[in-house]
Order: sequence, then structure tokens, then C-alpha cells
Amino acid sequence: MKCIRWGLVKQQMSVQLLVRTLNFFSLSLFILQPAVFSAVGMLLSHAAGNDVPDLVYSVIGGGIMGMWSGIVFTSTYDITGDRRNGMLELITGSPTSLASVEAIRTFTNVLCGFFAVLIAFSAAMFIFDYSLNGANLWGAGISLLILLFAMWCSGVFLANFLAWSRISGTFVEYLEMPVAIFCGFMFPIRVLPDWMQTISGIFPIRWALEAMNESLLGMRDVRYLAEHWLLAIGLCLLLLVATNWLQNKVQDKIRVNGELSSI
Repeated sequence: MKCIRWGLVKQQMSVQLLVRTLNFFSLSLFILQPAVFSAVGMLLSHAAGNDVPDLVYSVIGGGIMGMWSGIVFTSTYDITGDRRNGMLELITGSPTSLASVEAIRTFTNVLCGFFAVLIAFSAAMFIFDYSLNGANLWGAGISLLILLFAMWCSGVFLANFLAWSRISGTFVEYLEMPVAIFCGFMFPIRVLPDWMQTISGIFPIRWALEAMNESLLGMRDVRYLAEHWLLAIGLCLLLLVATNWLQNKVQDKIRVNGELSSI
């Protein structure tokens, strides 16, 4: 049974990687867009009088921005394509649940987005010769894993949200920039007004990213980092609960109507 499940994961990831790498739109989301955001951040940093751009917010922030954009659009466009091609009902009715398919797809999309972060970070290290001597590497590593988990939970939720209702796609497309602003992808969250910081507290990405950024800046306060990690994980679990509720709604819809194209 484990071998069959692992075979499913490998096959689905292989197909998803082919879809992503052979699609120019996907490549631009995961590679071109992060490069543009990082370049703009570097130019703005130079215009502000900094000879070397900020590693956390100018360089890595551009990669995180690309990861988020890729997850928002690829995870939702996958469902849109399935619905358009009449595949959504077949996936839902197959022995492999829609939840499993979306979990594997989103995981692959997260890995593709993480590739953009690695490119941005590697380029910065080679071009600007950054040093990580003062950074809290173990804290940054844990925060990064939680950040990837938060991205995955968000992508799975959005995919199932769109599977439940096609109308939801109208709202999903407007999430790219607002979430980037509320979570402080390319600037410290503390520069936002208090009311915006309060709203940003509902996003698990914000807490994981803030912990990673502070760790790279040398933060070693275990209590501070643990509070951010627990908040991020707790909000991720709430997202998974909401995702499970949406999955049940999809199953109820297809049992009643026999299709999802008109929903």
C-alpha cells in the first residue's frame, strides 16, 4: 500500500513538474517575476543610499513574492483547467480523492516556488558577497520549513475554495498583492499602520516570514521565535480544518448534481 501511495505521489509530481516547466506563464511566475521584484528592490535600496541592497527584504523578499504569486495562480488555475476540460468530476469520483491530488499538486508548486527563492539567494551571495556569520541559521531554517508549510496550506485551501465554487476565482485573483503587503514580503511588518498589522495577524505566512527575517538579522530570542512559530502552525491547522470543510462541501455538491462545471 505504501509503495502504491508513493508511486502516486511520484507520478503526480512528475506530471505537475512537466506542466509547470512547459508553460511559459508558470516559468515567468516562478523565475522571471521574482527576478523583477528583487531587481526593483535592489534599485530602490540603491536609490535610498545603500551601496548593498538589503538581503532579507530586497533579495529574499523578491523570491518569496514569486513563490506566493506562483502558488496563488498555479493552484487555482489547475482547478480552472480541470473544470474547463471536464476533468474535475472524474478526479472527484476517482479512487484517489481530490484532496490528495490537490495536496500533491500544491506541494509541487511550493517546491517550484522555493526554487525561485534559492535562485535569488544564490545570486545575492555570489554577486554581493553577503555574509551569514551573524545570522541565526537554525532559527531561519525552522522558520523556512514552517513558511513552506504555510504556503502549502494556503495553496491547498485556495484550490479547494475554487473547486467548491467557480465564482470564488473572482476573489482569489485579487489576493496576490494584498497578502504580499499585509505579510510584509519586501519590508518590515512594523512599518505598517497598527490596523493593518492587526489584520495581517490572520495570515500564517506573516508569522513564519517575520521569524525567518528576524533570524537572518541575528535574532536569537527563543521565546520570540517560538511564539511566531506556534502562531503560524496554529493558523495553518485552522486553514486545514477549513479545507476539510470545503472538501466535504464539494463531495456533497457532486453527489446531488453529478457535476461541478455549473457551480
